[in-house]
Amino acid sequence: MVEMTKPQHTSASPPARVSAVRLDTYEPDAVDRAIRAALEPFGGIGAFIQPARDVVLKPNFLAPRHVNKAVTTHPEIIRGVARLTRSACANPILVTDSPAIGSASGCAKRLGLSDPSLFEVVNADDGVEVSFPEAHFHRLRLSARVANAGTLINIAKAKTHAKTGITAAVKNSFGAVVGMEKVQWHFRIGPDPRHFARLLVHIHQTVRPSLNILDAVVGMEGNGPNSGDPRHLGFILASPNAHALDGILCRILGIGPKEILTLAVAQEIGALGSIDDIEVIGENIEDLRPSTPWRMARMSPINRIVESRWMGNVLDRTLTLRPLVDPKKCTACGICASICIAKAITVDKQATKPKKKTVIDKKQCISCFCCQEICPEGAITASPGAIARMLRLGTRQ
Repeated sequence: MVEMTKPQHTSASPPARVSAVRLDTYEPDAVDRAIRAALEPFGGIGAFIQPARDVVLKPNFLAPRHVNKAVTTHPEIIRGVARLTRSACANPILVTDSPAIGSASGCAKRLGLSDPSLFEVVNADDGVEVSFPEAHFHRLRLSARVANAGTLINIAKAKTHAKTGITAAVKNSFGAVVGMEKVQWHFRIGPDPRHFARLLVHIHQTVRPSLNILDAVVGMEGNGPNSGDPRHLGFILASPNAHALDGILCRILGIGPKEILTLAVAQEIGALGSIDDIEVIGENIEDLRPSTPWRMARMSPINRIVESRWMGNVLDRTLTLRPLVDPKKCTACGICASICIAKAITVDKQATKPKKKTVIDKKQCISCFCCQEICPEGAITASPGAIARMLRLGTRQ
């Protein structure tokens, strides 16, 4: 078992910097120019590479979906980072992730991502047990390739998420947790999004990528991170500090920092200072704002109303969001039931009424939204409780 203790930033640390570069197309030459420009203020890609060590590229491979769905990091962004890395070193370059569905190689195949002369796509390994002496969950299993990478480059995708608000640089580190361990940790942590945010930050601070790059050329809004709507944004972000990158993404999209609990946790542990102190290099972020409001996924309102655990439990049934199945979209494929660690979902393909085909037991459900995250038909959404609907809480979408 490996014990992970990472140095924290201190008040004497220089302000975090984020590079923002406009990119309106995935055309290879344009991608190469944009990535090179984004990294130039930090000394170029060579400033992040450890000599004679492997380079691991960690994209967002949530599931094997078509590239036009904007579910995964675009393959041309991955290729662009690999091309730039190869120009700076001869180190082995690996592309890996632990998807919610399928494998890294399966996702890469669906995306048409293959270039053996440039990089090797490898599936998640069995993992290594890592202890967290300072955390309440103590230990978990992370991909050894990711946790022990000589140089880890985190290549995230700008998407919404029902539990965390956004899936960007910090949330992408959750892919370091191997296989079904991710689903099990949703169950162990419970429905409180604040506990899940702390888990995400501890994982990120453990694998600590040398560099974070965000694909926001086309992002996903609405019912993300798997079934939302692709939306052109037209930029990429880069930074050694993933928390700062996520903070700037929030500013661009008009998301209040308090809505993204990982930012608050990062500030608590000293990994991030004030969002206002982040230095943005390159584009004026005001010029990158979407012309119309960005549509968030519905999020649980409890964390914005009460801090008391007792009060939270009292209000849970009437405020907390629960997954809701749209019988018109549901095909009763059973994927949601197969990954539900709480055993709250039953599927009856022989049911005569559509509403009876896939049923979620509200008493068993822990509101982890793993089912919503992986539903291939986009048939599951987050539905607020009765009082939340009346007060219009958690209904922003």
